[in-house]
Amino acid sequence: MTDLLWSGDEAFRRKLATLSKTRLKLQVSVGALLAIVSASHVLEGVVQSTLASKGLSMFGLALGLYVAAHYSLLLIAKRTLKM
Repeated sequence: MTDLLWSGDEAFRRKLATLSKTRLKLQVSVGALLAIVSASHVLEGVVQSTLASKGLSMFGLALGLYVAAHYSLLLIAKRTLKM
């Protein structure tokens, strides 16, 4: 067993190298689209004063924002590391 254990940084770089820029851009777009559609439903609930019934839309908004932010940061990291 002469294999050295990977440090967190090396493991991150190897994982990032396996992701394509096209896939990362697509996942950012999916997250943004989910956030936009969910936000429109949330705004509809605010305007009609039925926000309490829009729990799924609020979850979709939060999930969409998380996905877009997460993959945006991975895309920026990939560009920065020039893999």
